[in-house]
Formats: sequence, structure tokens, C-alpha cells
Amino acid sequence: MTPRITLILIQQLLLLHFAVGSSSSRPTTDVVIGIDGGTESIRACCFNAHDGRILGEACAKPYKTSHPHPGWAEQNPEEWYECLAGAVRGALGSLDGREYTVKALCCDTTCCSVVALSKDCTPLRPSLLWMDARSAGQAKRIMDVAQSSAAASDILNSFPELRVNSHGEGPISAEWLLPKSMWIKEMEPQVWKDAAVICEYQDYVNWRLTGKMVASSCNAAVRWHHDGWEVLDANKDGGDEEQRQHAGRPMKLFRALDMTDLAEKLPKQTLAMGDVIGGLTDEAAEDLGLPVETLVVQGGPDAFVGMIGLGTIHPHQLCLITGSSHLHCLITPSATSAPGTWGSYRGAPLPHTHFAEGGQSSTGSLARWVRDLISSTDDEDKDKISYQELDEEAERISPGSDGLVALETWQGSRTPHTDPLARGAFVGLTLSHTRAHLFRSILESVCYGTRSCFDALEAAANQHSSNADDTLHKSNEVVIAGGATRSPLWLQLHADISGRTFLLNENTDGPLLGCAILASVGAGIHGSVEEAVDNMVRRERRIEPREDVKKVYDRLYNDVYLKVRPGVKDVVHAIAGIRGGDSEDNSQRVECSKWGMKCTKELRGGESYSPPIISPSILAADWSDIKGEITKCIEAKLNHIHVDVFDGVFLDSPYALTFGPQMVEAIHKRFASEQLTLDIHLCVDRPERYVKAMVESGANRIIFQWEAFESFAEAVDFATLVTSLGISCGVSINPKTPPDVVIPLLETGLVDLVDVLAVEAGFGGQSFNPVALQKISMLRQWRKDNPSRDFSILVDGGINANTSSCAVEAGADILVAGTALFRNPLGFADAVKELL
Repeated sequence: MTPRITLILIQQLLLLHFAVGSSSSRPTTDVVIGIDGGTESIRACCFNAHDGRILGEACAKPYKTSHPHPGWAEQNPEEWYECLAGAVRGALGSLDGREYTVKALCCDTTCCSVVALSKDCTPLRPSLLWMDARSAGQAKRIMDVAQSSAAASDILNSFPELRVNSHGEGPISAEWLLPKSMWIKEMEPQVWKDAAVICEYQDYVNWRLTGKMVASSCNAAVRWHHDGWEVLDANKDGGDEEQRQHAGRPMKLFRALDMTDLAEKLPKQTLAMGDVIGGLTDEAAEDLGLPVETLVVQGGPDAFVGMIGLGTIHPHQLCLITGSSHLHCLITPSATSAPGTWGSYRGAPLPHTHFAEGGQSSTGSLARWVRDLISSTDDEDKDKISYQELDEEAERISPGSDGLVALETWQGSRTPHTDPLARGAFVGLTLSHTRAHLFRSILESVCYGTRSCFDALEAAANQHSSNADDTLHKSNEVVIAGGATRSPLWLQLHADISGRTFLLNENTDGPLLGCAILASVGAGIHGSVEEAVDNMVRRERRIEPREDVKKVYDRLYNDVYLKVRPGVKDVVHAIAGIRGGDSEDNSQRVECSKWGMKCTKELRGGESYSPPIISPSILAADWSDIKGEITKCIEAKLNHIHVDVFDGVFLDSPYALTFGPQMVEAIHKRFASEQLTLDIHLCVDRPERYVKAMVESGANRIIFQWEAFESFAEAVDFATLVTSLGISCGVSINPKTPPDVVIPLLETGLVDLVDVLAVEAGFGGQSFNPVALQKISMLRQWRKDNPSRDFSILVDGGINANTSSCAVEAGADILVAGTALFRNPLGFADAVKELL
């Protein structure tokens, strides 16, 4: 070996030595990964585990949402996990060769996206996404059952878990886990039977990551009607296993709703946000590109993890999350509640805290509405007036918009006055007002509403305080995030009108940073969430109220805005009544609207359409004058008569006995020339006893209760008996019976009608259950997909001027109406016009 070669080798060895030494001595960065599972995509971002600064870039992976029916929204749980893995790999790939060690990750998700899983945690159906409104009927029934089971003044003693729903006044949202679970049980009984686990998006992805099925105590506290403190007792050893498993769960409410089996299907273990679930499984480690020892830390609902990321964790701290709507969250010193607020949730967002929330339905969407309205084009592809230009114009207008005041409740009112019929208003318009006035008045109105929500939250938090000083406490600072922060004018208006200082953070992405904070705590980087917030959340700017402007707005708020809302309430409710119904009836129309119906032809997908048949139910008629009542029907050209025959088997009452064959025969003979169609609805024990007598009396169709038989074979035998006697046969299903149970019977061709009961079998006057609309739509779709099996869809119960249109839009061919016809103060003829 020559000296030169020897020298080169020595140089290379030295270079290698120093290179290795340099690499090994280079400091590595402790990293935590925040993961935000939103409605349209899932995002992942790497953070410095000590100071919360973003490392690299966030990566988002979109997933699909399907809408199989109007108002329904579903996602594939397996796609959540696949996109999560892709987003994490993308975020790690943006670190550009940095030396780092991933200590932990934490995920937040949409809340109330409900999943049904088999024993091996395989999804049995698509997830019911948080926005899915199909369970509106079940949500309404929860309050109905609770109110009927307890005196109005005693509802909170009977069902204390309902205090989070406006102090027991309701309503309960169709978004929540309980009504969605009820829908699955009632409408998809086989799925319910096969489901070993009912959980949420949060729980499913954590199971995919760790192999452990655990719930988040925050989810349980805010949307499951659980006690966020007591539910953590299920993790303790010792004591009665069943008591531990049911700790914090609303078992009395479950029993009242026949939902005790839900308690057995929910995750058995519950962890608080920031607790360690476990390490990654081998499969998850490979999918994410991380070591198996990477810790997975419990997260929670995206908005409430966002509270952590905004640093809102101490009593009396307020945060405002803005977008198309406003969400207000207040950390409360105790778990108090009051009408007009949601919560306060015990043990949320963190185990030792409580918070209450309020909401405004239309805020950022109103600013967009005005912008679109006054732009010169409706074409989405063409430029519209910029928000900056409108801000500049509006800023030149004096406070109060020169006498123009708006009410921001375009899409109803959430809090502090829950009113789905509320609508927006402009008051004080003159010919001198310009588009700048309209825009500014809308911005001001949203801020008035925000102040009203803040005040209500504070009043609720303070009214039960044991500390006299606390009763006067006001939250003078608000941390704000979201779209409104992009408008300096709107930010300032929020401060001026509410009289509070608004704080902007350096990082306004509360959900992602909140996950990073929780991950850092789980990894032991910080000893507590409070310590992590102190080190990872930084305030960037303060927007102070201008005292002189505040005084102007104080007067406008107290003397004008607060009077506009009650001042227009009767008017907008009257308008709703003119459009169809009032008070309770209109709530039914609202439920129909929530279900997402647009118009009959659109929903029916081009199917031919003919007006529905109105079938008067003589159950609601004057029995002392049946002749006169049926004459009214004939004069109104309603020749399809519905006769309910009850013997008390479906209604435990001595007054349940109704008509027999003699009445049917009398009607048939008296009106033989009118060619009436008599549908005989048998709600009786052993209905086969009545068939021959009813046929001989003049019945044209016999409708039997599906629930009257114990087996499919018995139902087939009954339908065969009816049709063998030369008349038609129909089948009726109770509100709790899913429509798919009658599909095999329809396939036999023995029945030509399905009667969907929208009320419990009994006497008239009951409220319409919107669950019927879902059943009607599903049956209509099956009929469309199976054209050889033609049959009519009849809806029975609760039909009135409001619900009739909803039922027709869902696909009903025949509407059975009783009370709305025979007991209508307008008279029979006008009542018929209302229904049509």
C-alpha cells in the first residue's frame, strides 16, 4: 500500500468518525403529533413537544361523505383510519431530515359520529355522521318520555342527566349519541343485535391505533348524557362490576326508553383527555411510519379539544369559535345549569373542570348572505364584492348603522332563547340606507347576539354559586378563533358591543394545538395540562373595547336589540302559522324540514306523482252520528274510509273497544251506492277470528298488525286467508317496528299496502312521530327498486296541515286523517283543503 493510499484511507476514517460523532451529538427534537378529524378531512401536524411551535407543515387527507337519503350523512370508518395514517406520514415527511423523536400523538374527532361494530370491531354499517338528522323523531321522544314519566317540576329529580339540555327544558339534538343509537335499534334491528360495540369516531380510530376500545370522558360528558366525573369510576378496581360498568351512565333514562342494552354496548373503559391509552400496534406503527412505543393519548371532540388549544381551561374563561355559526364556551366554577344554555357539563373538557356552551345558528353565513345578495352576479365562478371592500365601507358608518338594527336569527335561535321558528329582521330601514348599512347592521346584530349568549352563560354559572363574590363575576376576556378574526372591523365590534377584551393567539388552530398539548402531557413532557398551556399557548394580540363606542352600543343593546327579539316573535310565529301550523304543529314541520325534504318530485327521483288519497278515520268521528260524518266524507269526495277495530290488546284501556262487523255492515249497506272503499284496520288479539265476518260485512281490505304474530309464517298464513276470500290485505307496523321486517311479506305478493303508524295504536290527537317519514322513504325506495312488487304506502296518525305535506314528500300514497278532519274548528270541507 503506497503512502498516498494510506493517507487517503486515514482521512476517510477521520471524516467518517467526525461525521458519526456530529450526527450522534446533534440535538434531537421531542415531537408530538396533533391529529384533527374533521367533517371533510383529517389533518396531522407535528409540534415541538415543549413549546408547541409547529414543525414542518400540516397534512390533510380528505374522505367522502355519502347522503343516501335527504338529511342523512354517512362516512366509512375504515376510511377515517386510512386517511389518518396518510396524514401522519405526510406530516412526518415535511420535517426535512430533522433529527426528532416522536413522543406521542393525540387525535380529536367530530363528536357524535356514531359507529356500530361487531365483536372483532369491524364496522357493521357506515357511521352516522354528527350532522345526520335521521333520529329527530327519537330525539323528540326522549323528552316526551321523560316529561310523561315525571311531573314537569320534578323532571330533573327523575332524570338529572337532562339538566344539560337547557335545565331539563330541552330540546335534545338529533346529533347526540342516544337518539342515533335508538334509531339503529329501531330501524336496523339486525345491526343492533350484531353490534357488540356502539361508539364514536374517536373511539374507533384509537382502537385501530392501539387495539384498545376506550371512550373519552369528554365525549361522554357533553353528548352521551353521562356524568364526566363518575364515568371515570368504571376504571377503578374492586366493588361490584356492574355498578362500576354503569358508573356515571343514565341508567334510569335508558330503562325508560328501553335502551338498557346500550349500556352493555358502549366502551367498557373511559379515559380523560390527556390520559395514555397505550402504544401503537405493530400494524398501526407500520401504517403510520412510527415506532410501536409511540404513545397514543386520549383526545375528544374537536371543538372542545380546541378549548385546550386556545388556553381556555380556568373558571370564568370564555372562548368564541367563529365560522358560519358561533360557538361560545365558558369554563364554570361548578356544574350549574339554566334554561337557555347547554351544560354545564360535569368533568369536561378536563376531569376537574366544567363548562357550558351556547350557540348562534347563523353568523358568518349572514355576512356571506349579504355579500352575495348585494353582489352584481349570482354566478359562483365570477368575482363578488370582497369582504375587505365591504368592511372598509361599513367602517365609515357610525355605530348603530344610522338607525338600522338587524336581528341575526335567520336560521332560528339556539341560545339563550331556543326557538326554531325564529327568523331574522331588519328594523328601521329608510331610503337613505346603503349596502354598507346593511352589512354593518348584520355584523352588529351577530355581536349583539353573542353578548346575549355570554350574559346567559355567566348568569347560569353564577346563579348557584356558594361564593357571594362569584355571583358578580364577569368574564372580561374572550379568546377568539375562526373566520371572524380575519376582519379587523368585526373583531373590534365584538369587543365594543360585548364590553369585553378579545384575545388572539399566535396559533389560532385550537384543535391541532390542543391535541399537541394533550400529547405532551401524556408523554410526560409537561406535568399537567395547565403547565402545558402555559408553555405552548401564546397570546399575540388584545382587542380592547373602545369606551365611547361601548356606551353607544350599550344603549342600542338594552333599549333596542333586546326589545326586537320579543317584539317580532309573535309576528314570525304567525307567519309560520300562515305557512302551515302553529306552536306544536309547527315543530313537526320543523322536524320534517330538518329531515331534509325539498319537494315531492325531487325526492321521488322523477317518479310519476299523483295527489294522495285522503282516508278519513272514523275513530275520530262523532260516533253518535256516523251517518252524518260519512256523508261529510262523501260530499268532500273522500270515498276511502279507514275503520279501526280495537279490542284492547294494543291499548291497555277499557275504552279501547271500538267497531265490530255490525258497524262495518251498516256503513256498507247504508252507502252501497257510493262505492266506498272500506279499509278495516285490525288491532286485535287473534285477528283471524274477525276475517270472515268482516269480509261478509263488506270490507274491501283488511290491514293487520305485524306485531300481532310471533312468526313470519303466521303472518303469511293470515295474509293468505284474507286474499283467499277475495279482498285485499295490508300490513301495519308500529312506530318502533323497522320497515325491513315486512319486506319478505311484500315479496310474497300477498299484501298490497303497508300502513306506517306515526303514533302509538290508540285514540286520535297524538303528535306525529317523524320516524314515520324515514320508514316511508325507505319503503318507497324499495318499491322503486322492485317495480314488480307494487303496493301502496299509507301513513296513519298525527296527520294535519303540516305533517301531510311531509308525508307525501316522503312517498306516502294514502293519508289517514281523523282529528284534523272531524274536529277541525274550520269545518270539514276547509279541513280537507288544508290537507291537500
